[in-house]
Amino acid sequence: MNFKHRFINLAFVMTVAMTLPAMQAQAQAPEAPPLAAEAVPTAENETTTEDVKSQSLGEMVISGGTMNLLFFVVLGLFSLWAVTVVLERMFNLRRNKMLPDSFSQQLRQLTATPQTTATHFLILCDSHDTPASRIFKTGVLRAGRPLPEVEKAMEDAAARQMAAIRAKNRPLSVVGNIAPLVGLLGTVVGMIMAFQVSSQAGLGKAEQLAEGIYLALMTTAAGLTIAIPCLLFASWFAGRAERFMCEIGECLTLAMPSFAQMEGQPVMIAATHATPAASPERALTPRERFLREAGIEVVN
Repeated sequence: MNFKHRFINLAFVMTVAMTLPAMQAQAQAPEAPPLAAEAVPTAENETTTEDVKSQSLGEMVISGGTMNLLFFVVLGLFSLWAVTVVLERMFNLRRNKMLPDSFSQQLRQLTATPQTTATHFLILCDSHDTPASRIFKTGVLRAGRPLPEVEKAMEDAAARQMAAIRAKNRPLSVVGNIAPLVGLLGTVVGMIMAFQVSSQAGLGKAEQLAEGIYLALMTTAAGLTIAIPCLLFASWFAGRAERFMCEIGECLTLAMPSFAQMEGQPVMIAATHATPAASPERALTPRERFLREAGIEVVN
């Protein structure tokens, strides 16, 4: 028993001797910084984040500098141009502007009447100023000629009208393709300036670099915001134009039997629709030529 007690006491003393240096080293180690000191930068970061979030879009644009503002002005002009084209196309690219119901109904009535002449068709075309009437008038002026010639003339007129419609839709495609490039150019210029400022400020100024980058990326976002609706409207208007041209073709096909009946026959057009010609007896004076070009009848 005495040996057992001695062994236990010896083990206790050795354990205390081994743990004592570790306790002394822990007591001499530097104390950790207080939590309050760590909380201060966090509070400052939260305050900075709240300030950034509280900025409006206009303040962010202005804070980007003069170059950033210049790119936004260019993109703003593009957006105004696109809005103007969209409103004009929505007003003019409609059924009553392309193929009015009154024109198609009167054309059906004339084609169903055997006594219809080219003069009746020409009066119908003059009463409507639409792409359908312009295409049909091209064929009416060639009534009496071979039917393939009449069809070819109407096809050429339809191609010209379609080209005119596409030319009016083209600004939307131009803005849709150019706006992202302008925004990307603004981003590249802004990032170059941001890295330049960061290099001059030195190391440890990552917040300045981050601010310059996100301000520069705003121009790309603005360019894409303008381009996506423009491309969608351009595609929609192109589809509407093609659909209307198909309907015009189907409507004007109704007059082909009438042109076939007139083929090879002399077609007389009323004097009110005839093209004025110069008198073969004598040459026109400059005054008479000017009056005839202005559409004023010259009385000898």
